[in-house]
Amino acid sequence: MPDHQAPGSPSTAPVASAGVRCRRFQPGWAWLPLSLLLVGAACGCAGGSAASARKPGPGVSKTLPPQWLRTELYLAAVDADDWEAFVAERVTPRFPGGFTVFDARGQWQPPQGEIRRLATKVLVILHPPTPEAEQAIEAIRREYCSAFSQQSVLRATSPALVSF
Repeated sequence: MPDHQAPGSPSTAPVASAGVRCRRFQPGWAWLPLSLLLVGAACGCAGGSAASARKPGPGVSKTLPPQWLRTELYLAAVDADDWEAFVAERVTPRFPGGFTVFDARGQWQPPQGEIRRLATKVLVILHPPTPEAEQAIEAIRREYCSAFSQQSVLRATSPALVSF
């Protein structure tokens, strides 16, 4: 390496043939500041003071919201009138604060059967981690299976930071 070249800086030695010159990367300390800047930018930490990084934006709580859960129930689609009645009678009374439903397409394979493709309703409920919410969700699953002769209702629950 020439005396005027810092360790870790690119060399100009050719690494490809046919008249193409490429710069070869040599690991070392010279790339550390650039890599730290890129990591900071990717994290949203580059620039600004520490105080401004902690300052919440408009409409955001001044403290971290409490830990909530996001539960998704994947329900095989049924007749529209039956679905609306089920939501009105079984879901809304248990979660009057709100929930979201969207249509999806899915597939599954019974233990000893062929793959089945079906229309699906996804019910998304954001809720605090309480025994009452847990009981309400499990009741919805049981009642859906019973009311519509379903083998199961898939449930996926994950942590969620929620702010209203």
